[in-house]
Amino acid sequence: MELDPARLEERDQYKLMTGSIVPRPIALVTTLGPKGPNAAPFSLFNMVGSAPPMLMFSVGNQGDGSEKDTIHNLRLLPEFVVHICNEAIAERMNVCATDFPPGVNELERAGFATVPSRKVRPPRIQDAPVQMECRLVRIVDFGTRHHVAFGEVVLFHFHDGIVNERGHVDLSKLNPIGRLSGSHYTRVSDLFKLERQFLGEKPKQLT
Repeated sequence: MELDPARLEERDQYKLMTGSIVPRPIALVTTLGPKGPNAAPFSLFNMVGSAPPMLMFSVGNQGDGSEKDTIHNLRLLPEFVVHICNEAIAERMNVCATDFPPGVNELERAGFATVPSRKVRPPRIQDAPVQMECRLVRIVDFGTRHHVAFGEVVLFHFHDGIVNERGHVDLSKLNPIGRLSGSHYTRVSDLFKLERQFLGEKPKQLT
């Protein structure tokens, strides 16, 4: 089957991509605007690099074409906090995905307790297992509907026990969730290992 994006409606392109590019990590992003804090989850999210530590997330406009509060707030105050979502906060994260009117405090609606950040002004979500304070590097606008925010992580926060003495993250302690298509999510609970191979080595069997 071949499908030409130029011949598809946007909603069909969206279904094909979100159904194929899986699982996707979820960034629960807090920003601060003139009407107070805002929280929203985005699954078009990933790391960009580590020197310096950089990440990105993509935000589509509202159905009426207006920018979402996250992008609007970032244009006014270029700071944000990215929270990694685990199963314990999944339902509250989902509340933050609701299209509330501007000015509604999603953190209060979801029942999230917040704590002050150390290096940026938007608040941190206390129950999120990983909290990354970020400064905006730039927003890249694509067409008239999509915006990609690039940020530098200026401070990491991890719940106790997630990072060991060697600096490795314990996946079982983090217990992250990933986004699939529609209303479906997934757990990271079925792992397999592939050692990186080097030139001259015989291929290793999958175990």
